[in-house]
Amino acid sequence: MKLSRERILHMSHLILRYMDGEDALEYFDEPQQIRQTIVRIITEEMRADEMIDALVRRKIESQKRSIPEGSAEWDVLYRKYFEEEVAKHRKVMP
Repeated sequence: MKLSRERILHMSHLILRYMDGEDALEYFDEPQQIRQTIVRIITEEMRADEMIDALVRRKIESQKRSIPEGSAEWDVLYRKYFEEEVAKHRKVMP
C-alpha cells in the first residue's frame, strides 16, 4: 500500500500530537525537525517494504512450477517469504 506525501505528513502531525500529549515523553528538538524525521522514517520503511515485495514476488516466480497469484498457495508463500525478508532487512520494526 503506497501512501501519498500528504497522508505521510498528516500521520507525522498525528504522531507529534500524540507525543505532545504524553507526560512521560520528553523531546529536545524543534517540532518541525521531529516531524521531518518521522516523515523520513515512514518513507524509508515504505521503500523497504516495496523492495521486499519485489524480492518476494521474484522468489515466488522462480519456483519450478507456476503458482498463480491470488491462489491460497501463493498467499501462503508470499507471507512466509515476506516474513523471512523482513527479518533480514528491517531496520526500525522487528
